[in-house]
Amino acid sequence: MSRPNGKPFLWGTATSSFQIEGGIHNDMSVWEETGRFRNNGLDPRIGNAVDHWNRWQEDFDRLTELGVNSYRFSIEWARLEPEPGKFSDEAFDQYSRMIDRLLELGITPMLTILHFSHPAWFHDLSPWHTSSAIDAWLRLVEQVSRRLLDRVPYVVTINEPMVWLLAAYGDAKFPPGRRDLHELMDGLRHMLIAHRRAYDLIKAHHPDTQIGIAHNMIAFRRARKGNILDDDMKRRLHLFYNLLIPKAFVTNRLKFRFPLLVKIDEPIQLDNRIDFWGVNYYYRMHVRFRLRPFRPFDMLFVPRSKHGLSDMGWEIYPRGLYKCCRWLRFTKRPIVITENGIAADDDTVRIRFLERHLEFLHRLRAEGMDIRGYYYWSLFDNYEWLVGKSVRFGLFHVDYDNNLSRSIKPSGQYFARRITSSV
Repeated sequence: MSRPNGKPFLWGTATSSFQIEGGIHNDMSVWEETGRFRNNGLDPRIGNAVDHWNRWQEDFDRLTELGVNSYRFSIEWARLEPEPGKFSDEAFDQYSRMIDRLLELGITPMLTILHFSHPAWFHDLSPWHTSSAIDAWLRLVEQVSRRLLDRVPYVVTINEPMVWLLAAYGDAKFPPGRRDLHELMDGLRHMLIAHRRAYDLIKAHHPDTQIGIAHNMIAFRRARKGNILDDDMKRRLHLFYNLLIPKAFVTNRLKFRFPLLVKIDEPIQLDNRIDFWGVNYYYRMHVRFRLRPFRPFDMLFVPRSKHGLSDMGWEIYPRGLYKCCRWLRFTKRPIVITENGIAADDDTVRIRFLERHLEFLHRLRAEGMDIRGYYYWSLFDNYEWLVGKSVRFGLFHVDYDNNLSRSIKPSGQYFARRITSSV
């Protein structure tokens, strides 16, 4: 199956460094050590994750079992720059070997530069709500571009900026653990400027590299049929969460108003500097208006689609993937589905999830949408941020009680068959 540009469609899986590598000292591990994750009542523990940093060679061999032609992974900033301005040649060398091995296997690397986690020093010296974050991050990007990106055709600069900002500056579940919507919007502005500058920096060295952002999107629906207040809340959340960032690239303006909460209308020089939009899609949420000043809505997971809920409690709504991709048509940029997956201990649920979402992927492509890849989240069962290792997203089972051994699941075999049948 080829893409509109004549290149093979990208079939892959996705991971992030903190969730699989293990042995990392960064802002998230400090957050865990100081008990901040206990605030959610679950107290997740990363431990050694799934020890991918030491087992990456055998893990890459497992990619060949799936028959994927691409793999999306992230680098760990804290490994590469453990102290401000001091870079680790050893860590860069290992990531370089990883890229070389993927290429030897015929697997196209897609590298994510920032996937939620930061060095332990970052939030004290250059937090994202200050402009100093831009230069701190670009210092990393310059090194990554020079040392790694000559062999990487696809780069995601930032994974899910809206998700991270809401967790870090909205409900204080991620470091730096602040609750300030003005700082959240400052952080968004600085992240988008940082992407624009990183785009220009990377292109100056590697003009053919395709650069995007992985943007999480949610299919919102009003909770109560016929309720105009629910409908208004749903519309505002859609405009803020799903469309604010893509529209800023097209219009060179950050513009949004939510009474009593957020009002922003200012220029931002982005000039549509993005080669593709990554879509991370997982679920639908139902929005209910509430008469209260600082959060005038509730967001609920209700199994109205008849596909049930995942083990995360998220509503399974395959049509949402179709809707989210179509919402981005105005950007006039290709789309890569950079994450789509489900937490399910029952692997038959995962197979049905894949089957239904891939049906809508096929429909999008049949209708002429420029979709250039699909990456299932995730390759392995791994650490899932706020709930730890209590849920399983992987196409490969990880036995946490037996030396972290890996074994392919029936869903992994199903995914491999679907890839084979599409080629």
